[in-house]
Amino acid sequence: MLLIFGLSQALAERPMLYPFDVTIGGQKAEMQKGNILFAVIAKPVKPDALLQIEKKAPMLIVNAFAVKANGAVMEQGQQPAIYFANEQNQVKLNETMDKKPLKPGRYLVNVVAHGTTSRVVFVVGDEKGEVGELKIPSAKQVYEFLIK
Repeated sequence: MLLIFGLSQALAERPMLYPFDVTIGGQKAEMQKGNILFAVIAKPVKPDALLQIEKKAPMLIVNAFAVKANGAVMEQGQQPAIYFANEQNQVKLNETMDKKPLKPGRYLVNVVAHGTTSRVVFVVGDEKGEVGELKIPSAKQVYEFLIK
């Protein structure tokens, strides 16, 4: 099954888990070589950064899951930060449904729009956009988290 998935991704123009572009804090997420599970924002973003997609969606849904400093995805059962926006192509990271902004740290975000989902890993820095050493979870760590 994974072999078929991998082959279909190798032949596809866009990775299945990154069907549309996501920009956070003015930085476009990029797929890294050898990783078909998520795109990455290279530099830390500010806590109030704008997350944008290419075109307006009837319903834009974003779920952000914290990941540990060592790059491992947090345990199952954690409550994600949730964002909803109607007829929009953007949300601000500090406008979660529960009104609790993302704390500085690393996140895996699922951006759902137009019937598809793009997955992105990024870092929220402090007010200046700064954070400690950046460690991105491996594709294996994210895959294991997603199948649990």
